Amino acid sequence: MTGAVLPVHPAVVESLVGVFRCFLPVRYWQEMRRGAYLSILLTAALGVRIGYAGFFELAQKAGEDGAKLALKVGSPGGGVKGMGQTEAVAAALQGSALVPFAFFLFTPMGWLADYLFISAVFRGISLAGDHPWGDPILTVLDNVVRGKRADSLARRQAEERELAEGPEVPDQILECRKFAGKEADFVVVSSRRKEGWTLLTTVIADSVRLRVGDPLERKVDGRLRTCYPLKVIRDLQVDRRIVHYEWPKDAPPLPDLSAEADE
Repeated sequence: MTGAVLPVHPAVVESLVGVFRCFLPVRYWQEMRRGAYLSILLTAALGVRIGYAGFFELAQKAGEDGAKLALKVGSPGGGVKGMGQTEAVAAALQGSALVPFAFFLFTPMGWLADYLFISAVFRGISLAGDHPWGDPILTVLDNVVRGKRADSLARRQAEERELAEGPEVPDQILECRKFAGKEADFVVVSSRRKEGWTLLTTVIADSVRLRVGDPLERKVDGRLRTCYPLKVIRDLQVDRRIVHYEWPKDAPPLPDLSAEADE
């Protein structure tokens, strides 16, 4: 029928899109691998095509130059000092034997062919091993850019947090029975987050063991504070993580567990 449009299967379209998409870093197509092998094969084929065309162009030029040189050194009076004409002609013609090394190691076109083919082989192996990569150069650039962005974001967040926390001041410890609806004996109100003080961490202070509850952040007098609820451990429990803490002298006293045990 005149003007009829043949339907295109969605899988075909997805594969064609995947050919280009799979050049990108794998995080963009980890779950959409259709077209990945085709992309790899086309990359390798392009590398072979560029290498084939560039190599034979250079080989032809080298052959012509070698022939001209051979005619020159082979002509009367055109020899090389200390070398016979036959040897000079042979040396001139043998120079073309180094063309493959010269092309693939020392020419931009050879470098491009090398990269396309070797990167395709690498991508194929990584994909077969279920650790796919996109184009290596794009992947490295993406990681560098993301790393710089992450560092910049971390610095900005750290500066904002330090501004919200204000100057560092000594911990304030409050005695309580509950904190945020859960049982707690003390709450350590800190002007800075404490490294290692995570949920269920064991804090040892003056030989007393305390368990850290869910740390919460609260505004206290307009400043951001991290609150660590502590529950005294009065029985045998497995310590997943232990940190030591110097209990402030002006803080509420810790219980005397040895006296409690005697009772």
